[in-house]
Amino acid sequence: MEGKDISVQQSARFALFLLIVFSLEAALLLWPSTLAITAHEGDILHMLDAALRMVAGERPHEDFMTPIGILGFAPVAWFLSLGFGVGKAMMLSNVLLAGVLLPATWWIGASRLTLAQAIYFGLMMVVMLTALIYGGGETKTSFSMYYNRWAWGITFLILAAAVFPPKVDIFERIIAPAVIGVGMAALAILKVTFFAPLVPAVLLILLSQKQVRLLLMSVLIGLLVGIGLIGYFGFGFFLAYMDDLLKVAAPGSSRLFPGYGVSEIIASPVSMLGSLSLLASLVIFRKSGHMQSGLIVFILAPVFVYITYQNWGNDPKWLMFMVLFLWVNLPMPAEIGAFGLSARQSILAILVVVGTMAFPSLESMLISPFRSAFGAREGFVKLPLADDTLADLYLKRGKVLTARGTRPIAGFAPSLPLREPAVLNGYAFPDCQSDTSPLAVALSMAQEIEAQGDAIGKQVLTADILSVAWLFGDVERVTGAAPWYYGDDSGVANAAFLSVPMCPVRQTSRKQMTDQFIAANLELEEVFRSDIQVFYKVLRGE
Repeated sequence: MEGKDISVQQSARFALFLLIVFSLEAALLLWPSTLAITAHEGDILHMLDAALRMVAGERPHEDFMTPIGILGFAPVAWFLSLGFGVGKAMMLSNVLLAGVLLPATWWIGASRLTLAQAIYFGLMMVVMLTALIYGGGETKTSFSMYYNRWAWGITFLILAAAVFPPKVDIFERIIAPAVIGVGMAALAILKVTFFAPLVPAVLLILLSQKQVRLLLMSVLIGLLVGIGLIGYFGFGFFLAYMDDLLKVAAPGSSRLFPGYGVSEIIASPVSMLGSLSLLASLVIFRKSGHMQSGLIVFILAPVFVYITYQNWGNDPKWLMFMVLFLWVNLPMPAEIGAFGLSARQSILAILVVVGTMAFPSLESMLISPFRSAFGAREGFVKLPLADDTLADLYLKRGKVLTARGTRPIAGFAPSLPLREPAVLNGYAFPDCQSDTSPLAVALSMAQEIEAQGDAIGKQVLTADILSVAWLFGDVERVTGAAPWYYGDDSGVANAAFLSVPMCPVRQTSRKQMTDQFIAANLELEEVFRSDIQVFYKVLRGE
């Protein structure tokens, strides 16, 4: 590996760099009095539904269904409970996670990397944890899939501690297993789709390096943290968590994976170059005698593919880590790789390719706080929450006031020819699906329900992926209902009223939920019908 060890002076410079970048990002997020979001409003409603339930004393998995771990909502819920508005709570959560992980980020750079490599790693970590977009190269602002960004950050810390050998011993015997063990425990209560593939991969990597002590200490620390979590939350909490995960993984779930299939993640035109780069680096490392580096690539490749497959947007953030891995493991100039070529030049070429592919996502995340802080506020309106004290979040006017739906043209086949329409009390709902933000329709539905009056103070469930009438009107959230509907029967047993949209965000969700009311032998009495919904009272033999 090239480059001198980071000296004490260089470590101090890296620490100063981290503090400057972190302070700049925190200022960009927290300085504006309001937050303007331009995309993925449904994800905001999902997060807000879950976080406000927690503020009210409910716990994920036990009181409402979600496959996302409690760490995915707890920071936002905590700041909401302190009296902050929605937008500020979201921003503070980003800053909190970046701040908590900042010491570990510094330790990785100071103990394992050259100064230039450390600066890249630190910038990547802070930018990813404080971004206002999931990545993907989009020029928008959004808080969507924020828990995926947080999970990638924790994953990069774990991998860096496991695959990069220390150059300087900075409490190595204590901090390295703590980073891996605590990081794994954090992933377990944040996003299991990161935790599950990463555990065996890190186990194999540490065994292949004969790092038995580090492995055992990491497992011990992870288990101790896990036992502490079980003691705090209770064993039943984790049984409920497992049940939620099994429901989402069941064949009838509407969310087995949120985007492209595995074959497309590996071999689509967008991802093929990244897959070939992994394969090429594996071959060159092995041919040039860097067997351990090649083995690590071999072990991590399926992990990267699976995590990307399970994340909406399928943004391959692993490319950013591969840039660092290739950089740290550059072969010496005299070493020969495959086909008689210089191994160093070959890896450098791959590094350029991987860096080029990673740049759009990194740049999008880097610029997003600037877009939020300095972007114009014309054409934005405040999120019209029932509790106005929480409403410091602004959305594009069209997202709040405009709604459109897609329907087949008369005389042509239905858009879902292989699926029967949702039918209740003999009425077949139209073949229509929303093609705009779910916010406008959800707000209008809540206003209609509140104006009608029968459901005021009662639990109202919506037959769609979101059930958020309680955020906008004087109705109650449904006990046990999922903030994001995954196709199970969560909430059906407790709903007093059912709202069925004419043009849902997802027709399959509407069909699944209405079928569950039928399967439960619940009689539904139509209360009113409008252009956007049919509203039913659930009769339970009173």
